[in-house]
Amino acid sequence: MNLYFYRGKQPNFGDELNTWMWPKLIDDVWETDDDTIFLGIGSIIFDFFPKDKKKVVFGAGYGGYTKLPELDNNWKFHFVRGKLTAKSLGIDENLGIGDAAILLRSCVKQKVDKRYKVSFMPHWESTFIGNWELACQLGSIHYIDPCAPVDDVLDQILASELVITEAMHGAIVSDALRVPWIPIQPISNAHSMKWFDWASALDIDLKPTQMVCSSLLESTVLFFDDKSPVIADKFRRRGTLLLNVAPQIFAQRAADKLLNISKNVMPSLSSDVRIESAHDQMLTKLDELIIDLGKGKVIY
Repeated sequence: MNLYFYRGKQPNFGDELNTWMWPKLIDDVWETDDDTIFLGIGSIIFDFFPKDKKKVVFGAGYGGYTKLPELDNNWKFHFVRGKLTAKSLGIDENLGIGDAAILLRSCVKQKVDKRYKVSFMPHWESTFIGNWELACQLGSIHYIDPCAPVDDVLDQILASELVITEAMHGAIVSDALRVPWIPIQPISNAHSMKWFDWASALDIDLKPTQMVCSSLLESTVLFFDDKSPVIADKFRRRGTLLLNVAPQIFAQRAADKLLNISKNVMPSLSSDVRIESAHDQMLTKLDELIIDLGKGKVIY
């Protein structure tokens, strides 16, 4: 199978989990010249895959970034990220088991001492338009860079008593590894639906908290995001000078908000029963995948 995942102008934790996790779970199936596309972690159920290639969906979700694909016999759904994806695709809602990153429960066994009382992880796109690292410094909050290597991010999540996160996989991984988390409403509304998709699989009553902007650039992008996405994208690409306009003022407001959230917002965590059930179902699906492929082996 060809392992497909999204990569933007810089690698980011959620998508890079694909290259880190899957080789630790299954072996002897990864062939770049194969006609099968493997869709694991990410909002990567798109409409532009070649129709003649087989698409194996193993936990991926539909994020609304493209039109819905036209499903035929070349699509094989083992499970999807959540009930919203299943409903959008018109497939059995019971296939909405959860995000495949829950399988990290089979890969991450190390015990890590708690070093950070509160950590904050922004969405990877926010690292380019915000001053979040400065905000965390001003608030004495640990900053988790979503573009750092997977091993580093995993270690920092495990070392945190609480993770406040705008990055969806900051929440998904924290939840899977039993670290309490608080969801932040994404700066871009385009990233909101997928959160509720994942939450629906685990019966999480998701209530994202509104955050303030950490830079003038971020504030400008947010202003135009709904009114004129084209203008918002232009500022994302070319508005870096706005990062240096009163950075301390914007960052301090963001720091104060993060501290307020850490003290006054109830952290989230799915129930032990739901996360264990989702994980067990995914392990069963792994065995079924190997049988279906007629090759490979499970190695977790």
